[in-house]
Amino acid sequence: MVVAAMMATVSVNAQDELKHEVGAFYGIGSASNIFSAITSSISAAAGDQSSFWGPVGVEYYYHVSPVVGVGAVAAYAGCKAEDEKTHKDDLTETFITVMPSAKFNWLRKKNFGMYSGLSAGVMFVSVSANDNAKSADPKAKDETVATFMFQITALGAEFGSETFRGFVEAGLGEKGELCAGLRYKF
Repeated sequence: MVVAAMMATVSVNAQDELKHEVGAFYGIGSASNIFSAITSSISAAAGDQSSFWGPVGVEYYYHVSPVVGVGAVAAYAGCKAEDEKTHKDDLTETFITVMPSAKFNWLRKKNFGMYSGLSAGVMFVSVSANDNAKSADPKAKDETVATFMFQITALGAEFGSETFRGFVEAGLGEKGELCAGLRYKF
């Protein structure tokens, strides 16, 4: 029993040492992708074809307890609309998001974990049109706006070693409906 108690103490101390967590991710079906798809379908009537990417992002969490981590998420996404006739970009959209975040680890094993999360913050949307698009449409102009953005991670799963793990998430918001990436805990 003494040996078991000593092993449990060592395990608890090792868990307490891993308080910091950094990660990188890529998502699909994000809020910015949905916005770009809607605006692209409007411009598609004018003969544009769109390509969008992201979000690509980073995250940091500090674990205040083995269950709760607090931190932030930053993401970058974009879209380009190309004129079908001239093959030049008519419109470029850039989305930069910064959100404070909380993560709730409700299953913690040595090589596997499951969690949920909630993030809320601000998204900066920059839309710029080239000179040809501006001359064709007098209402076209470059704009930058800030708007509220969020991420609800309903279910996340991570797998790997105690310090280096891969993860997948299902949720709604700027990280996407599906998101995957890598994390390092120290």
